[in-house]
Amino acid sequence: MQASDFDSNANASLISAMVRAESVILSLSARGITVQSIMFHGGNPVIRINRHAYCEQLTRSGKASYLHFGNGRQGEFKQGVFVQDGCRVIWSESLH
Repeated sequence: MQASDFDSNANASLISAMVRAESVILSLSARGITVQSIMFHGGNPVIRINRHAYCEQLTRSGKASYLHFGNGRQGEFKQGVFVQDGCRVIWSESLH
């Protein structure tokens, strides 16, 4: 295996992840959900969105959960997550 083979495989994997992310972003946008950012963690897309009623619906049905609770500049928060088409989708909620 040559270095160029590794680069080619890495590029193909990244392109695949970007295509999946695009599909998820289009799906979220169609639901009226605002996408704040996208990043890649370990080669997998992580999409940050604004909180939306759809998140609550997924949480109630067990398809999303809260994984992180913390205290930031704007007070206490919790962070929710669900997976769609191999992409992690995350959002934060303030706890008042």
